[in-house]
Formats: sequence, C-alpha cells, structure tokens
Amino acid sequence: MRKLIALPIVLVIVVAAASGRYAGQEPRVRETVRVATYNIHKGADRRGRYHLDRTIETMARSGADVIGAQEVMRNHLETGCEDQPALIAAGLRQRTGDAWTYVHKPAWIYERRDCLASGRGDGVETEDLVIFSRERILWSDWVRLGEGRIGLAVRVAGLPDTSIVVTHLSPNRSGQEDRARELEVLLPWAAKQRAGVLMGDLNAVANAPELAPVFARYRDAWPAAAARGRIDGVPTGSTRPNRVSRIDYVLTAPDFTLTLDTVTVIDTATLGLGEVSDHHPVVATFRRTTSTQ
Repeated sequence: MRKLIALPIVLVIVVAAASGRYAGQEPRVRETVRVATYNIHKGADRRGRYHLDRTIETMARSGADVIGAQEVMRNHLETGCEDQPALIAAGLRQRTGDAWTYVHKPAWIYERRDCLASGRGDGVETEDLVIFSRERILWSDWVRLGEGRIGLAVRVAGLPDTSIVVTHLSPNRSGQEDRARELEVLLPWAAKQRAGVLMGDLNAVANAPELAPVFARYRDAWPAAAARGRIDGVPTGSTRPNRVSRIDYVLTAPDFTLTLDTVTVIDTATLGLGEVSDHHPVVATFRRTTSTQ
C-alpha cells in the first residue's frame, strides 16, 4: 500500500535559461502541432530494466511539440535519486536544439526521504505528472482527483487560447469506481480550463462504462484518424506492448480549432530501441488549416 504524506506542494514551471539563441525570440507559428501522451513506466521496461536515455530518445524521436508524461519519478533510490523531469527536459534540448520547458506536479507523494538523507535528492519521493513543451509555457494549473491522481493543464505559446490537460486515472478493473469518481472531478475542471485537448493514461478501454462521460464531451483522435486511413505505427492502436489494449488517449473538444491530421502509436522496437516502457506513446498531429493532404 502506498503511503502518502500531506505537503504544501506547489506546481513548478521550469523554463530553460535564456541564451543568445532563444532570448527575445517570438514564438514561431507552426503549420502543424503534435501532442503526445506517454506513460514512461518510471523510465523502465516491463521487466524493470532502467534506461532513461531510451525514454528520452523515444520522446525526442516522436516529433511531438507537447508531451504529457505519466509515472515520472523524483528522489527514488530505485531510479538513482534522479530528478527525471529535469533530466528529460535537458535530454530533449540536447537532442532537438529547442528550448524545452516543463511543468511537473506530484501525484503520489511517499514518506521515504532516503535520497534526501544521502545528499542525492531534494525532498521526499514523488511520482509526477509532467507536461513538456517545445514552446514557452504561458500558464498552468492542476486539480487533485483522488489519492495519487491529478489533472494537470498548460497553455503554450503556440496555442495561447486553449488548454492542454493531461491525467493518469486509477488502474485495473477494481479501479472502475475510482476512475468514475476521478472523472467526476476532472471533466468539469477541464471544461473550466477550456481544454481543447485532454490526453493521458485512462487505464480503461474505450467501451468501458466509466469512460462514457469522456466520449460524450471529447472526440477520440485515434478512431477518427483511422476512419480516414490516417494512422501509423501499431495498426490495432493498442498502446500496450505485446497486448491488444488501447488505454492511452488523445482527445479533442468539439470547439478545438485545429484539424486532426494523423495519429501514430509508436512501437519503440521499430525505432531500434527495443521495449522502452510498458506503454506505447500516442502522437496526434494537428494542422492549422483544414487541409488533410
């Protein structure tokens, strides 16, 4: 059983230090915007083999501009007391040449302070939700959904008038009631934030009854793209390696102004990286025009 402690946690936005390359630059209006959701499984594959570099490489090669990541760890002995959000952002900057920024907020907060006691950490162990953005983050907010579950929202320079929301709902069949309760908090909050995109690991297949309120409000990008032959990667859309189970989603609100182009479920084995996580990343590409060419 995970033990939580109550702490006055504030949401943290980390911005890359301005340099001659980035300082004073106006945000470049991109023809396409790519958003991705990725449960990184603490930087390890299903067998627990830790390799954060391959996680970062996957994220960089996804081509995404905004990445919502789940199960991102800080101050855990099992992950070398690393600050994974900071390391991932630094790795993305190095690999892409862009000034990635990020917001992180603890979902699970543990009692252990082993990394802090050893001088290798800066606090208690946490498991965070993180949103990484290639462009400047203008604003962020979060909401507590239940024990160990939150929603995290940002607005970025390229989409200043709409929010991108990321979440990670309770797992397993036994968590169905928990997911329903979490969504009762998340969906009204996301509407208040004017969420154009809602994405994350919902831990349930699309026909699960607790997800019905989600699909009543949001459009599921993968089947929408599949209907037009605009999918790539894993042909079934399954987001779990070696399983047919689609539980990670990119969803859009009816008034989202960009046009869906393609959705890719990335099998990292096809990138030559082997199995990187127990989830596949899901990348949705949107265009600022109505063209689907």
